[in-house]
Amino acid sequence: MKSIKPNKIFYLSILLLIFFLGCEKSLTQQNKYAFVKENLNNIHNVKELNSFFEKLQYAKQKQLNILHIGDSHLQANDITEFLRDGLQQKFGNAGRGLIVPYKVAGTNSPEDIISQSNNKWEGKRNSKPFLPQSNGIGGITIESVDPNASFIFQLPDKYAFTNMAVFFENDDKSYDIFAEDQDNGQIIDLKKYINKKDKNVAIVSFTKPTTKVKITSVKSDSKQNHITILGINTSNNKNGLIYHSIGVNGAEYFHFDTSKYFNKETSFLNPDLIIISLGTNEAYRKDSDFNEISIKKEIDSFISNLKKYNPGIPFLITTPAYAYKNGKPNSRLKIIHDILIKYCNEKQLAYWDLQEITGDAVNWKKNNLFSKDLVHYNKEGYKLQGQLLLSAILNSYNDYVAKH
Repeated sequence: MKSIKPNKIFYLSILLLIFFLGCEKSLTQQNKYAFVKENLNNIHNVKELNSFFEKLQYAKQKQLNILHIGDSHLQANDITEFLRDGLQQKFGNAGRGLIVPYKVAGTNSPEDIISQSNNKWEGKRNSKPFLPQSNGIGGITIESVDPNASFIFQLPDKYAFTNMAVFFENDDKSYDIFAEDQDNGQIIDLKKYINKKDKNVAIVSFTKPTTKVKITSVKSDSKQNHITILGINTSNNKNGLIYHSIGVNGAEYFHFDTSKYFNKETSFLNPDLIIISLGTNEAYRKDSDFNEISIKKEIDSFISNLKKYNPGIPFLITTPAYAYKNGKPNSRLKIIHDILIKYCNEKQLAYWDLQEITGDAVNWKKNNLFSKDLVHYNKEGYKLQGQLLLSAILNSYNDYVAKH
C-alpha cells in the first residue's frame, strides 16, 4: 500500500488562515496603549450583522459595499483609510467608491483625492442647511454659474476605475455635463446616461481604466444657469469590497435629513452594511438647543429614512469619541453615548462602543493622541480608532464563519 503524501497546498492554506487570524487578533498590538480594554473591543447586538457577514464570505466572487457616514472625524479619511485598506487587502479591492472634489469645494480633502479647477465654484456642506444650494449623496456640494465651468479629479493608480456614477442636479436650468477621461481621451455626454429611477444620476462606463477625469459644463439652452455636482461614485470591474466614506465637517444626525437628495441617493451605492459615526457635534450645541428627547428623535428620523431607501440592510452604530470643551472633558458626549446605546438596544441595531473600550478623554490626552483643539485627533489617534474598529469587525466576522 502506497503512503499518502501530505497535500502541500492544503497545509499552506491552513498556515495562511492561521496567519490572517493571528493578524486580526493582534491588530491593536501594533499600537499598544495601556488604557485600551481590548477584551471589550466587541460589536454589541452582533447577530444583526449576520446577513452582511454571510455576503462577506463570497466577496471575492462579487462586489460588496460598505457605506460609512460621519462628521469631521471621517472627512479627512484617517479612520476610514485604515478600514478601507485593511478590508480590501483581505476581501479584494473593487474601487475607491464615493468621492467629492473637496478642494474645489474649498474644504479639507483626503490625501488620496486630488481635485482642482480654474473656475469659481461655491461649496456647501450639509451642516450649513440654510444655504440655498442643494445637497445630496456626498454631503458636500459644488455649484457654478459659469457656463464653461470644469474641474478635474484624480485618484491613485490602485483605485483606477472603469465605472462612474455622477450625481448632479438635473433640472431644466442645469447645464449639459460632459465627462472626459484624461488618461485615454474618451468623452461622455452624461445627460445621455440618466438613470431611469432618478433623473439626477448618470451611470457610465469607460472603455479603459482611468484615474483622472474632467467634468465640464456646456450651456445649450437660454434657461440653463448652473451646474451642481452632488457626488461621484467610482468602481472597477473586479470583485471585492468598496468602502464608501461620507464625512462632513460639523455634521449632526439631522443634517443628513435636511439634504434634499441624500437619503434617496444612498440606495445607488448598493450598501450591504451602513456604518454611522455621528454624535460629536450634538455635544457642542448651545445649552438652549441641547435636548436629549430631540436628539433621540433626530437619530431615529435619520436611521428610519435610510432604512426606507435601503430595506433589509444592517446598521452598525459607533459611539462618538471623547473630547474636551473649555479645557475639560465634554460630559455631554457621555449623554450622547447613553442615548445611542439605549436606542440601539431598543431597535436591535448593532453598535460598537468606543467610549467603553478606551475610557474617558484624559486617556487619549495623556498619550498625546489629540490634535491641538482637543476635539479632533491626530493621525496616531485616528489610526488607533481605525485599528480597533477593524479588529472588532474582523473578529466578529471570524466568529460568524467559525459558527456557520
